[in-house]
Amino acid sequence: MRRRTWAALGLALGIPVAIVLLAGGNAVGPEPIRFGRDSCDRCHMLIARGGFAGERRGKDGTLHKYDDVGCLLLGLWAAHEETTQAWVEDHAGSGFVPLMEATLVHGGETPMGYGIVAFRDAQQGARFASQTGGRVTSLEELLRAGPRFSRLIPDLHDEEVHR
Repeated sequence: MRRRTWAALGLALGIPVAIVLLAGGNAVGPEPIRFGRDSCDRCHMLIARGGFAGERRGKDGTLHKYDDVGCLLLGLWAAHEETTQAWVEDHAGSGFVPLMEATLVHGGETPMGYGIVAFRDAQQGARFASQTGGRVTSLEELLRAGPRFSRLIPDLHDEEVHR
């Protein structure tokens, strides 16, 4: 009788521990941002406002959080690694959008001044661009410019480009 009790207890405790250990190394997808507690991996500022942030997972599964889409793009460029796991917050508030599927707009103010916001819905992005005097742009255009993509954005201080 005692063996069965110990075996059942070991099984009951062992399965959840094994699941946690096995799942930890294979993390996928974005994670919720803890506003006011999480900081940007690039500029180290606290992520304070929704609608501007981004995340990416490195090859090793490590999650990197950014307070501004511009910081995410510079983080991607600096990492020198391919990834299909990068997300941006929908500026309209519907959560994370895969970076490759997002409509990107230059326009408006952002936490670090890069002026890039992302939208899940292309029509919302176009409306935002016309309201702010911005323009819809492509991820390809931004990445092709490399770390100097910020020169495409007016009113950015030169020292931001040379970090």
